[in-house]
Parts: sequence; C-alpha cells; structure tokens
Amino acid sequence: MASILFVISCVLLFKQKCVTTEYYTAVVDITKAWRLSQELVSDLNSYITLEEARLNRIRKVVKLLDTSGSTNVRSSTPYQQNNDLEEYLGNPINAYLTMKRLSSNWKSEISQLLDSVPNSYHNGKDNVSDYLNFTDAQNTTPMNTIRSRVKQHTDMLPGDSDVSGAVDAILRLQSTYRLPASRVAYGHLIDNLSSPQLSAAQCLEVGKQAYSQGDFERSEEWFRVAYDRLFDKLEEKLGFDTHGATMLSDETEETEPTVGQILDHLAYSLGRQGRYAEALNVTRLLIEEEPTNERAINNEAYYVEQLDRGEGRLGPNPRSQATSKHDQETELYESLCRDENPFPTVPSHYLTCRYYTPHAFYRIGPVKEETLYPDPRIVMWYDLIFPSEIEKIKDLATPRLRRATVKNPITGNLEVAFYRTSKSAWLPHSMDEVTYQISQRIRTVTGLSLETAEDLQVGNYGLGGHYAPHFDFGRFSVSAVQY
Repeated sequence: MASILFVISCVLLFKQKCVTTEYYTAVVDITKAWRLSQELVSDLNSYITLEEARLNRIRKVVKLLDTSGSTNVRSSTPYQQNNDLEEYLGNPINAYLTMKRLSSNWKSEISQLLDSVPNSYHNGKDNVSDYLNFTDAQNTTPMNTIRSRVKQHTDMLPGDSDVSGAVDAILRLQSTYRLPASRVAYGHLIDNLSSPQLSAAQCLEVGKQAYSQGDFERSEEWFRVAYDRLFDKLEEKLGFDTHGATMLSDETEETEPTVGQILDHLAYSLGRQGRYAEALNVTRLLIEEEPTNERAINNEAYYVEQLDRGEGRLGPNPRSQATSKHDQETELYESLCRDENPFPTVPSHYLTCRYYTPHAFYRIGPVKEETLYPDPRIVMWYDLIFPSEIEKIKDLATPRLRRATVKNPITGNLEVAFYRTSKSAWLPHSMDEVTYQISQRIRTVTGLSLETAEDLQVGNYGLGGHYAPHFDFGRFSVSAVQY
C-alpha cells in the first residue's frame, strides 16, 4: 500500500508542476520535465514489479486451491463427479491434507492482497488520474464485490479445529487397526488403498497431538517417523527416490521442521514414559545440534540425576490386557473392525438364505433374507430400498444434517461427544412419499408397529467416524419402572 501512495505522490507532484511551471518558455525547464518523466517511469516500473509480485502471490494461492481440472493426488483418476470426490475424501489422509490445505495461513494474506487493489481498477475508467483516485465512496464496485465474496468464502472454509479433528481421526484409525505410524506416513493405510505420503512437518503435527492427549508411546512413534521423513526430503533434493512417491509439503506451503525440533519432542516423549536413558541419548543429540539450547542442557542434567537414582526403564510398556468391562468391550469392537472374527464359528447349516413373504403383497416379489446368526436370530434383508429412494433420502437429509449428540445422564441435555463423530438428520415418516413408503415397508417386513418409533435417522460419518459401543434403549432398574 505504501508503494501505491508513493506513486500517487509522484504523479500529483508532477501534475502540480505542470500547472505552475511554463515549461515551454525555457529549454532548461523542458529538460527538467524530461528527467522528471524518466523518474516517473522508474517509479511506475517499481510499482509494476510490486504489483506483479502481489499478483503472483495471488496466483500461487489460486493454484493451491484450484481442483477444477486436477486429478486425485498421485492418481490418474479425475474426481470431477461428486461420487468420485466423496470416495477420494473418504480416505482419511486425503481428507486431512485437504483440511490442511484449506485452513493454512493464506486466508489473512489473501485479504490483505486484495485490499491493496484500487477500487477504481474495475470501474471502466481510462484516465490515469481516475485510476489514482482511491476514494471508497463507491462500495458497489466490482472489486468491492469480489472482496466481499472472497471474505465470505474464506470465512466458511475449515479452520484449525477441523485440522485437529482430522488428526484425531488418523490417531483413532491407527489405534483401532493397530497401524504403525510409518505405514500411515508412507501412504500404506490399508491393503489395496494407497494414500499420499506425509511430510516431516505433518508427522510432527500428528505426534504433537498424540502427545497432548497423553499418548506418549504413539507420539514417540510419530516423532521418529518425522525424523526419517526429514532425511527422506534431503535425499529427494539430492535426486534420490524415496519409497516411490513425493511428499506434499510444497502443496501445503509448510516449513519443514529442523532436526533439533524433532529431537526435542522425541526426548520429551521418551522422558514422559520414564525411559530416561533413551531420553538422555536423544537430548545429547539435540545438544550437538543446538549447543546453546538451555532447556536441553537442563533436561540432560535431570535425566542423569534420575538414572543415578536408579529410576527409569528401557523400552516401551508391554501391551496390557484389558481388565475393566469397558476396556474389554472396546477391545472387542476394535477387533471386529479389524475383521479378526472373535465370535465362534456358526455351523453352516444354520446360515441360510431364503425368499421371505411377510405379506401377500410380496408373493410376486418376495424379500431376500439371509440368516447371519441363529441365537439370537439375526437376519439381513437385501434390496429392500431402491437406489432412487436412497438418493431421495440423501437429498432430503443433506440440508438437515447436524452434529450427532448424546444425552447427558445427569442434566438430560443433548451434548456433543468426542466419541460420536458424525452428523445426523431426522426425517418424519410423513415428510415425503418416499419416507412414508419406506416406513410402511419396514412395518410390513418386520411385523412391528411404528406408532412409537422414532423418525427415520440418516447418518453421515466423517473422518474416522464412529459411535462408541452403546445400547439403543433406556436402561432402568426394575424398581424404577412404574406399573
């Protein structure tokens, strides 16, 4: 903005001289005018340079955000269609990197870059003096409209809390599926599903979040991977291929951490686990990198003191067996997620498929039924809802989606819970012909009355979305039930 004001002052000075000086009366004055014009050219060229730098910065942000003609990261499949985009963002690493990209520090910068543009640029004026008129009297100029829309859109984009939630999802998936951090970081999330690699900065961020949650073993794992990724980046710069893919730190405009920063966090994670000998070794490596780091020097003395007292242990804690009922239930449902099949195998003659006719209406087109478990009897029905009906339900539910809540047993209020990461919508049975038909179909097939049933619930899960194991009915003691 200062450069613009400088140019204005030069032009206004030149304009004033033109009014007060009779240049035509003396060659020496004409010479001065010529030299002044060359100074003006120099000033305008300087302004052009600054303006081009500003525009180049805006172009860089546009390139960062624009996906209109792009393809999946490290893939050749375009995701122009909504279904392809949902599948792409269903990958938690892709979703995390997207959140990271959309919530980076370019938001405030782009606002400043646009604020430095004269309003009159888009007023259709041709006179130089008109372009230099910076009054804000006309707030309906195209430039003001663009500024307003940019601010509106940037305010609606994800923020830091969304990035934090995405990191939580990665940690939850890693814990549930027992995935090594290195496997996640190098793009091997699960079998047959490749993902972008994470940079050292991104691995460090995941480790920091695990540390803040008190999961020091997992944070240690991520800090070690961050250290490895830092040297992978160095090898890439030297022309070596690293694990067949490229890191994305350039896309997110992140600054890679230093070796000292990673070692500092790693030493802390080891120290919090009571692994003082290992923490001491890492701290000494840190001091080699940063000899004047006073905190590291003090930590070194602390670890030496602890070891002299015989404190500390070597290696991570062995995996403990779940003792509480809650922990046992958690291990059970996580093993189900891993498809470890903890239930006893049911003899095949109990597992049958048949055509089921719950009502005379279904004699022509009976329901396809599969028995999944004999006792208690669990069955699955197929093709009960048509694809067109599913799309209609999604259309009805999407604008009504709200963060799923749980009922506080003490206050009775509905509250957001960290273990319920999804959004839900409730559709009354009478809302639409489709919801009514589906409700009647459910009533007919199950033989149950819907008189006291809840509305149709539609759920949409996010990153690492899950519901913790819970009962879907009220639990009262016998004495609490009124007869």
